[in-house]
Amino acid sequence: MKKVTYTLIDGSKKVIEYDENAPCLICGEPVMEASMGGTAICPWCDMGKCRYCGVSIMVFREEIDGGRSLRELRDHMKWHKEHKGGRE
Repeated sequence: MKKVTYTLIDGSKKVIEYDENAPCLICGEPVMEASMGGTAICPWCDMGKCRYCGVSIMVFREEIDGGRSLRELRDHMKWHKEHKGGRE
């Protein structure tokens, strides 16, 4: 378990404990570090980049594209895992 401290708008601090091995809600890879968006989404997805090759990614809500963009991202991540982080 890790801890992250966020500074809130009013200047107060909030400490959150999170599991760095929990899967990112978007890509499914371990979160590893907290991001600006919190601890449920990895920093790479939060910034719209693939953690392995840096290609820009965009995932739309399922209602918009029927889940196509999420499937494509997860297939992209699966390719990297199968090729041990190789570039496409």
